[in-house]
Amino acid sequence: MEKKYVQSALLIDRIDWDAVMSMPRYAGGHDDQMKGLFKNVTVLGHYNEGDYQGQVATCVRFNDTRDIVIYTDYYGSCSGCDAWEGADDEDVKKLCTDLATGAYIFANLEDCIEFLKGAHRSRDVDFKWQYGDCARGLLAEILETALEEARKQLGGAQ
Repeated sequence: MEKKYVQSALLIDRIDWDAVMSMPRYAGGHDDQMKGLFKNVTVLGHYNEGDYQGQVATCVRFNDTRDIVIYTDYYGSCSGCDAWEGADDEDVKKLCTDLATGAYIFANLEDCIEFLKGAHRSRDVDFKWQYGDCARGLLAEILETALEEARKQLGGAQ
């Protein structure tokens, strides 16, 4: 698989610190934190395994640059297996910084979709994207959102 993404510490500057720092800190999928990690984005897909522990993944489009960004994390059911449970401010800053620097940035949605389709077979990507159904689950959510957007555009064009 040709590498069509970058990873960059520049995403740290895009974190919505005010929003994230004020969110509740509990064990579980931390859906709010994942969807609200960055400023000025549209969430294109969000996948949560929906079990007491597992993986969660999010895809956003930056509204200004149109870059597509995906990131994933593990979650647990208690403070012993979920880093967000009872995390202090310094812990949250580290968790968010790790999410941002581990994110994959794509120039367009097509490259992101291609990546997610082949992530489970690639040795060049983080193990998180190879394990379980995270890549396939996020891909399904993204495709559903894209279909909804296309239907809206077609409805508005008539």
